[in-house]
Amino acid sequence: MTEERQIKIGPQFYLLFAMFTLLLFPVHEFGHYITYRLLGVHLQMTLNTASPDDKSQRRPVAELAGPLVNLAIALGATFAFQKLGQTKPWLAALSLASAMFRLAVYFLVLGVALFTGSGFSMGNDEPIAARLWGFPSLTFVSVFSIPFLLVAWYIARTFRANRFQTLLHILGFGFSTLCLAILVGHYIDPWLFPSRYQ
Repeated sequence: MTEERQIKIGPQFYLLFAMFTLLLFPVHEFGHYITYRLLGVHLQMTLNTASPDDKSQRRPVAELAGPLVNLAIALGATFAFQKLGQTKPWLAALSLASAMFRLAVYFLVLGVALFTGSGFSMGNDEPIAARLWGFPSLTFVSVFSIPFLLVAWYIARTFRANRFQTLLHILGFGFSTLCLAILVGHYIDPWLFPSRYQ
């Protein structure tokens, strides 16, 4: 790949990545929200949750709607990035942010599953949907991991960096995603929606 087609990974790219990651929280939750509403289930949405208060009203397709939104964004941005000759770094940042948004969660789910022996220990979209459909808890984590890993791999191949630097950047993006998730989930969301956390 020629150098002019490679992405320079620096503060500007990390800032784009962080901005898109933060924007993906409400977009992801809106995927859940709109699907539940189409199914006739009443719920409230925050930046970090969109699930019925009554757990018996959970539906697997609505639980998968958020990850499907992430997948559509990741694939769409990757396709546009590739079609535009890899000249729009913001598309690469959006694509990578959407993929890492789920891959960071999968890393946690797998870690919890290895530690506890169950993927159900961490209530997240894919294990919940699997349980509701009667599948093993890591079914959808496994299925969705493949396209998200391919997206991350495709974008990482365009970095203007050697393999070791690329690996460090990917780890940095994963760590950044987890930190932003903690920021949104434990600080911003409770501050904006205090009644949901009482």
